[in-house]
Amino acid sequence: MEGDPKIKSEHAEIRSFVLFKNLTQRTVQIYWVNYNSKFVHYSALEPTAQVAVNTYVTHPWVFIDKSTGERMLVKHQPVFYPEPWYTNIDANGKLARCEVQIHYPLRCLRDNCAWNIFAALRDKRSFIDLELPKTLIEDLRECYNLFLMANKLAK
Repeated sequence: MEGDPKIKSEHAEIRSFVLFKNLTQRTVQIYWVNYNSKFVHYSALEPTAQVAVNTYVTHPWVFIDKSTGERMLVKHQPVFYPEPWYTNIDANGKLARCEVQIHYPLRCLRDNCAWNIFAALRDKRSFIDLELPKTLIEDLRECYNLFLMANKLAK
């Protein structure tokens, strides 16, 4: 999460050229994690959209669902670290961008149900008033906290 001192940009020495592709049906906010572990908004990708980015190997990136705050993944990981540019030379010897596919997290049925319920709520705070088991209310509270964090980042 934001502020984790282990996740931050380091030196800017080895370049990387990537193509972020949104494979989800959600608008995904793309954040670069700066040298102080803060998320810096880079772009918003609509469903199936893509954006070319020039970055560095030691610069982490994260992807967050704009409407729910849920973390999207790349290669099943919540943080993406680019590969060096020289690992992406095509058969003709030309530099190619590394395709980075943003995808949904693999979730258990319980988490999937909680996110679907949360996404359907018009008033995101109304989960407290629903007549649901206490454990599901706690799951929805976690969804709500991620939603609040995403809205905070967007400001």
